[in-house]
Amino acid sequence: MTDALRLRVRSDGTTMVLRPEGELDVNTAAQLRVWVDDYLTGDSRPATLVDLSGLTFIDSPGLAALLAMRRRLADGDAVVVYADPTPQPARLLRITGLAARLPVFGTLDEALRSLAAR
Repeated sequence: MTDALRLRVRSDGTTMVLRPEGELDVNTAAQLRVWVDDYLTGDSRPATLVDLSGLTFIDSPGLAALLAMRRRLADGDAVVVYADPTPQPARLLRITGLAARLPVFGTLDEALRSLAAR
C-alpha cells in the first residue's frame, strides 16, 4: 500500500466530523494517532463522527488505530460513531465482528441523527 492518507475535519455543531481519505494502514495509522493527540489537547467536542466514505483501504493496524481513537475519545466522555464505510472497510468490519459491536451507520445523516438524539 502507499503512504496516502488525508484527514479532513469539520465541525457540525457539537460534533466533530473526521473524514480519513485514502489508505489507513500500517504506514499511515500513526497519522490518526497524532490527530487524536492534537484533538484532545485542543478544542475537542462531545461527539465525533468518523466518516469512512473516503477510505479506500484499511488493514488490521488501521483498524486498531480507529479502535484506539474510539477508546481515547470515550475516556474523555466523547461519543464516537462511524458512518458510510466503503466496501473494503465495511467487509473488514463485518468479518472481524466489529460491525455488530460498534455504532456503524449506513449514511452520515443516520449517524448525525443518532448523535442528535443523545
